[in-house]
Amino acid sequence: MQTEHVFLGERDRSRRTAETLQHALVTVTDILSGTLLMSLVGLLVLSILSRDLLHVPIPWLEEIATLVTIYAVAFASIGAWTRGAHIAVELVPLSIKGRWHDRYGVFLQLFSLAFLCLTAWGAFEMMERSVNNRTTALSLSFSIYYGGLLLGFAGMALASFLRLWSAFSNSSNPKD
Repeated sequence: MQTEHVFLGERDRSRRTAETLQHALVTVTDILSGTLLMSLVGLLVLSILSRDLLHVPIPWLEEIATLVTIYAVAFASIGAWTRGAHIAVELVPLSIKGRWHDRYGVFLQLFSLAFLCLTAWGAFEMMERSVNNRTTALSLSFSIYYGGLLLGFAGMALASFLRLWSAFSNSSNPKD
């Protein structure tokens, strides 16, 4: 009996650790995406003022704004995925009840994790292939842009892994 209590305590601690990591991931990505969004607004205002008011266009601002947008979306997508605030069709999960609902959720997370790992790998492949492709004004490698995609997909895969960890830590608990 004592061994079972210790085992349940370890499962609960593991679940709490996964949830703490998920909360930290959401907090960090929300701060970063908000900061990048505000810097994007600043860059766009600077671009408009320099072009229309000062009549001195700054061509590299568009490249930096595109880069900032990609990374802002990447961080925001990680936060949304971790919170479960992404757009989803909930017809099938609503029709499944009981133990099968939990199993369906685990299957969906495993499927999502596989998909996200494949898309992260694809983004990594594109990073490698576009190393020599450069932007016009700043001569930045396109790999930096694909790095934002890699970051977003890898972060969402991490969030799916944490959600699975939490689900498996919860599933063997006889209290449920």
